[in-house]
Amino acid sequence: MVNRRLLRTKAFQSLYAFRQAERADYQLAFDQISESFLPNLDLMIPKEQQMIKLDALRKLAEQRFEDLFNSKPVQDDVPAEAKNAARQALEGYKSLVKKDKTTIASNMVIEVENVYDAYLKMLQLLLEITEIAVWDEQRRLVEIEHRTSRLAKNEVLIALKNLPTFTTGAIRSNAKWTEDDQNLLRKLFLEAILPDTTFQSYLRTPKHTFEEDLALVQYLVKTFVLKHHLITDYFEEKDLNWNENKDVLKSLCVKTFKIERIEDLALQPIALNWDEDKHYFVDLFNNVLENDESYEKIITDQTKNWEGDRLAMTDMLILKLGLAEMIHFPSIPVKVSINEYIELAKNYSTPKSGQFINGLLDVLSQKLQKEGIIRKSGRGLIDNK
Repeated sequence: MVNRRLLRTKAFQSLYAFRQAERADYQLAFDQISESFLPNLDLMIPKEQQMIKLDALRKLAEQRFEDLFNSKPVQDDVPAEAKNAARQALEGYKSLVKKDKTTIASNMVIEVENVYDAYLKMLQLLLEITEIAVWDEQRRLVEIEHRTSRLAKNEVLIALKNLPTFTTGAIRSNAKWTEDDQNLLRKLFLEAILPDTTFQSYLRTPKHTFEEDLALVQYLVKTFVLKHHLITDYFEEKDLNWNENKDVLKSLCVKTFKIERIEDLALQPIALNWDEDKHYFVDLFNNVLENDESYEKIITDQTKNWEGDRLAMTDMLILKLGLAEMIHFPSIPVKVSINEYIELAKNYSTPKSGQFINGLLDVLSQKLQKEGIIRKSGRGLIDNK
């Protein structure tokens, strides 16, 4: 299932992507200003002569844009062309940033929900293998000792195929394997599954118990669906964050078939309470952006005597996420937040970042609790009054 650790990682990645987008939007503003002062090739005046004045106006517009961007006082004795170009560039920048924020916030939720779609597609893979097993037997012109079509009689796979929630979910998420994918799946079956000794042993028996059917499905899932390079490469190619998502997919697939009776077969939920987790996830992302300046001041006030290069952008984002969680989510214990962001720093920042994040968040948590900014309440938590 999707857990809070994965959601923290996704929030961090999304914030990082947003900061990169902001930088690109900032550069686009200067490109927009430059385009406002291109020479008019229809004039009889040579381009070189036009550029003397145009370059001067461009520089004035760029300086005015930077002053407006940084909320600095601006001069009034600036030509109207430069003023207008700077104003339009700033408006364009703000519009792009707003659009990027909305897009990234939406995409990060979609990305998590796409993990569930991949889970359904992995289950569908089992049914595709069943059909290929039938196809494999029918295409042979001679009688064979091991009838591959016996896989289609597997009680667990039949139950999966007839599971209404799976049928509906697979249709909704379009979790199907296309005709172009069939060559890949047939290669998996013919070169990996069919020669497998465990699968061959299963085929030798005309009838199987529920336990035997279940054991084979569990084996297929663990050995081929989750681990075979043809399948992992396929999903990795389609999912840029496969390394983070694969553990969730493994958990969902394994738990699906961790049953004692056929009646227990059911789809696993994306999370125990996805609506609540999604709210936490989106709220965490938005809270960091909405309180960006205040969080940065808290951090820089505490680190003003430290070396500036210690605060890499990744460290700053992790610290802001830590502050947002400690301040804005009263039901999450401070120690839990600190430990989670230490792990995030170890995986996504510099080698020394884990220790750095640990020390700074610990100091800030104690300071902000004394000031009443961090207030924790709930079962097992201190209620600061």
